Amino acid sequence: MPADQGVAGRARRTVIAAALALAGVVAAGSTPSTVSGQLRAGPQLSFASEVFGGTVGVGPRLEFGVPAIPVRLAASADYFLPTNCRGCRYWEGNVNLLISLPIMPIPFLRYVGGGWHMQSVRAGTAASTMTARGFNAVGGIGSDNTTVEFRYEFVKDVQDQYVLSFAILLL
Repeated sequence: MPADQGVAGRARRTVIAAALALAGVVAAGSTPSTVSGQLRAGPQLSFASEVFGGTVGVGPRLEFGVPAIPVRLAASADYFLPTNCRGCRYWEGNVNLLISLPIMPIPFLRYVGGGWHMQSVRAGTAASTMTARGFNAVGGIGSDNTTVEFRYEFVKDVQDQYVLSFAILLL
């Protein structure tokens, strides 16, 4: 994949990372979310570190929790918008099992988990479309209506990458 190594590309990635970090600080100041027996959904903003030299994506996030059990299922899909590659396309989908942690001495870690990952990358023409599957390791923080998540994606035959996501759960 072509990487944007210019000053503008590095500056853009730095601004995106700073904005997501600021969102994390705001969410960390909120009370951790309790598991509820309902479906929660909302939009998600993500930053992928490796594909097309780093790119931003948007998409939906759904979470479902069961009362009295500190486990929830989270599904997300992101459509990334590469700015340094004309005709390129990148999307991914994730399904993760998240385990809520009690208040710990680590102030910014509220849940851990893992799950399944699928991605599709097209660089220019339809003939160069590649679909890959893999697994995620997930850690994050959450409040009643926000989630900031760090996801490391292990994908066969593709460079592993991290994705930083911020979601606002409206339901």
